[in-house]
Amino acid sequence: MRFRRQRLAAWGVHLYTATGGILGMLALLAAADRQYREAFLLLVITMLIDATDGLLARRLNVKTVLPGFDGAMMDNVIDILNFAWTPIFIIARIDVLPHPLWVIVPILGALYAYGQSDMKTDDGFFIGFPTYWSIVALYLFWLHPVPLVALALVVIPGILSFVPTRYLYPSKGSVLWRSNWAFGTLWFMLVIYLLLQEKPDQWLILFSLVYPAYYMSASFWVDFRLRRGLNV
Repeated sequence: MRFRRQRLAAWGVHLYTATGGILGMLALLAAADRQYREAFLLLVITMLIDATDGLLARRLNVKTVLPGFDGAMMDNVIDILNFAWTPIFIIARIDVLPHPLWVIVPILGALYAYGQSDMKTDDGFFIGFPTYWSIVALYLFWLHPVPLVALALVVIPGILSFVPTRYLYPSKGSVLWRSNWAFGTLWFMLVIYLLLQEKPDQWLILFSLVYPAYYMSASFWVDFRLRRGLNV
């Protein structure tokens, strides 16, 4: 009976992960109808699912209970939809780049990232820019910068996808996990609040950039120290 309950709980975690795929497809459909605010709300919910499903899976020892089903593989399929295809589609549709063909850069970056066998390391890091194109797309949608600035915001992360730098893995890594969770939770709350507004405050949008800036800076700092054999 106990093992049966464990199996049901494990399948429940996989269903929770799969919900991210359903919401991601709904976000893509919303984006196709140019309902970008609704699409980003759905994508933010998928980010919350992605940030917590691994914690649940490890807590319930899902790999041992259901050895015949690879939740990590399903998670990767969902992530490529929610963190790459849907946001890249939005970037192409909102007409911020000098030419739509520039989306080839994030496409190649995402494909390279997910083609790496060590994209996620055992000690809790991403290698290369971790395909957070949904966040890039969100700020391009909100700020709608001039084409050259928008191009830089797409090309620089695209190039960083090919550079083997460590990036913090908030839901798995142990380095700076307290500050990551604290700042990340506040960021999620602020982003959801802004997405619920028809005309969000531009100053609040700029303020919300503090967490992405912290994440990138902290990742570079950690990588710098680890490359030199220093403690973090």
